[in-house]
Amino acid sequence: MTDMDGAQNGQLPLVVITGGLGRVATVVLPWLRKRYRVRLVDRAVPAGPSELPLVQADIGDPASARDALADADALLHLAGNSSPWQSWDSVYAANVWPTQVVLDAAAAHGVPKIVLASSLHASGEHNRPRYWPVDPRLDPRPCCPYGLGKAVLEALGRTHAGRTGGSVTCLRLGLTGWPLTERRYLGQWLSDDDAGRLTLAALQARERFGVHFGVSANTRNHWDITSARHELGYRPEDDSEALAERAGPASGPVCRLFDPQTSE
Repeated sequence: MTDMDGAQNGQLPLVVITGGLGRVATVVLPWLRKRYRVRLVDRAVPAGPSELPLVQADIGDPASARDALADADALLHLAGNSSPWQSWDSVYAANVWPTQVVLDAAAAHGVPKIVLASSLHASGEHNRPRYWPVDPRLDPRPCCPYGLGKAVLEALGRTHAGRTGGSVTCLRLGLTGWPLTERRYLGQWLSDDDAGRLTLAALQARERFGVHFGVSANTRNHWDITSARHELGYRPEDDSEALAERAGPASGPVCRLFDPQTSE
């Protein structure tokens, strides 16, 4: 998708961001605003006046999703519950069902480009030394119900791309928007600036369907970002090694993303 695909009357194209008040949206917005008009969608109440158009709605409601995506040239779907400690019922309600709803709304409006926020947890069982760096072409191996939900999200995206002919890119994001305080995250850190670079590249990619890992150019490379570099044009510039001396030991169990041999 080029900068002006879908734009009308000389305007920049419009990207709708679900979860628009969330952590990931906050770090990527400065990059996206260089190339897109932005419409935020979130069920949360903003702390103060929003300088960007904001639709306060539950994206899991079909009518609200259709209204939110009117005139969109692209969709960045970030909404969801990112806790790895969720039950499957919670994952389905917060992550799987809203993804299906928003994809149906995108299909109804003919939105040509969709970027879905997946997670490393979709391949968490591959986070073992014998697989490093993990190839995104391996079959998903979720490490928890949250990761299973992201694997389902990717399958929904693939089905959408095949059914509509649109372009769908799934980004298996690493540690995004959080401080790097623990050594076990050095191999999956995604800096704020690299998150912006990656998301912008994904929105502009023309691939029919793709799944790519989203981490920085880390020395301790656990996840292979070759496909993101070559197929999306992602050019990461940051390395978690610069923060390694300040990173401490693990604070406690997360899920099977880290087994005893890989946790510190």
